[in-house]
Amino acid sequence: SRCFEIRMYTAEPARAGKGGIDNLHQRFREKEVEIFENHGAEIIAVWQRLDDPNTLVWMLAYRDRAHREEVWAGFAADPEWTALRQKYPVPIKSSVFMMSATDYSALK
Repeated sequence: SRCFEIRMYTAEPARAGKGGIDNLHQRFREKEVEIFENHGAEIIAVWQRLDDPNTLVWMLAYRDRAHREEVWAGFAADPEWTALRQKYPVPIKSSVFMMSATDYSALK
């Protein structure tokens, strides 16, 4: 099975017009998804929780766990990510879940 990762980011409310879930969405729209894909991640989906609109949930897929480490190392070192994070600073709390598909899962 590929390595799947679900990440949940809960954004702190915007303060003085900065930060917040809207800036997090804009960061994803503008470049964050593209940067991850450029480093080899597959973005399966991105959602916003209905019961907590300040929380963004997204799912990524990698060839395997080693590939996940490669993708994240490249992403973290990417100057475009540094610039994007500075343009849209958003304090978040994150939860991360790493998974592999069961033998009966339609998504592998």
